[in-house]
Amino acid sequence: MVRPPLIALLLLAAAFTPAAGRAQGFGDSFGRWQQQPRSCQLGFPVGGKANCRSVQLDQRNPLVLRLSLLAPGPLRGGLQQLTLAGQLQEGSEPMPCRQGVCELKAPLRLQLASVSETQFDGRGLAQGVPQITPVQGQCRIDPSTIRCEARSERASRWTVNLSL
Repeated sequence: MVRPPLIALLLLAAAFTPAAGRAQGFGDSFGRWQQQPRSCQLGFPVGGKANCRSVQLDQRNPLVLRLSLLAPGPLRGGLQQLTLAGQLQEGSEPMPCRQGVCELKAPLRLQLASVSETQFDGRGLAQGVPQITPVQGQCRIDPSTIRCEARSERASRWTVNLSL
């Protein structure tokens, strides 16, 4: 039996492998969708909240997606990035992509496996390596809204609520 942390690491590795779709013959099934939300609220484990500036979905193969959100960070002029990686649930179809650009046309349901947090200073330089945590949770991604909730084994909780 594969343990949840191992699954999280496998999904994370697949999400960061840019050639995965090409190598397996998936053609135009990989790419990125990006947009600025109308409203966005991120919730972090220590009770912190932030309003995000941008949202992007990276589809590296037809099964694994990575949702990344950028928000003002705790450092002056800095940013923080929250990234949730997971697998499409049964009944969800991958986004249609062409030449690396995807379209969010239909609802997606993600079973989350990992969350990572990265801090950037005012120059855009990462302040250390991303903190990656295996989680259990879900995302509902619709063309007009995105709602996610993730929990770690230690009861840490992340939330995403945004309108597009």
